[in-house]
Amino acid sequence: MPDGVYEKGFVEGVDVIYTADTGACKTVLSENIFNKILLLQRPKLRKTSPLTGASGESVKLLGKANFNIILGSLVIVAEIIVANIEDQCLLGIDILQGQQGGPADILLSEGVTNLKGVSIPCIQVRKSEIIRKVTAADHFIIPGYCEAVIDVYIERNENNELLASKEFIIEPSEEFIANNKIAMAACIVDIKDNVTLKARVLNPSSEEFSIKQDTVIGKASSFLKVISSLKDMENADEIENFSAVR
Repeated sequence: MPDGVYEKGFVEGVDVIYTADTGACKTVLSENIFNKILLLQRPKLRKTSPLTGASGESVKLLGKANFNIILGSLVIVAEIIVANIEDQCLLGIDILQGQQGGPADILLSEGVTNLKGVSIPCIQVRKSEIIRKVTAADHFIIPGYCEAVIDVYIERNENNELLASKEFIIEPSEEFIANNKIAMAACIVDIKDNVTLKARVLNPSSEEFSIKQDTVIGKASSFLKVISSLKDMENADEIENFSAVR
């Protein structure tokens, strides 16, 4: 998840993570979230004017409609554009500038956005939160010339539920590897339902190696996996091609 300010809420009863975007003149809902709205409750879209993204490229638009949205305890009916965007919903200046209650005050120090007299909890995501520490969950002794699977903790924070993916890639800490004669394999783990995860370490020396509990042994970063294939099946005519899909 990129740096930004995020707020939890609903659009027509569907859970949404709003991205506060003071640079957007209009509030934009993703096509993915729009399609999750129950068909009988889904507003009928009308034509809308072209929209340009932050980098200047044109955005694929489906249309616009009036939606019932909830931000914290604040209920609003607002005209929202539906488009093919990565964020679930970009909260634009058309809503943030307010009307009767005046413009929104985003107070990062207090973790709230004040809009129309209502305090809406918000969370700030910073680059420092993208990389997380990986620590040993217990005390481990790795015999010489041995490989072992050990339990580790990945640093958690209040933004876990905002992550688009709960899968992390664990990589060895450069400092840990540099200061110790030990190797560690990179691996992919899912933090969704697991308190501790597994990591694989190798002791290439003849002497046993000790890893103390809470030692920082690696770093973990979230990523979005792309599931796709180049071919649906092997090419039967290329029986000697070792690059054929298996």
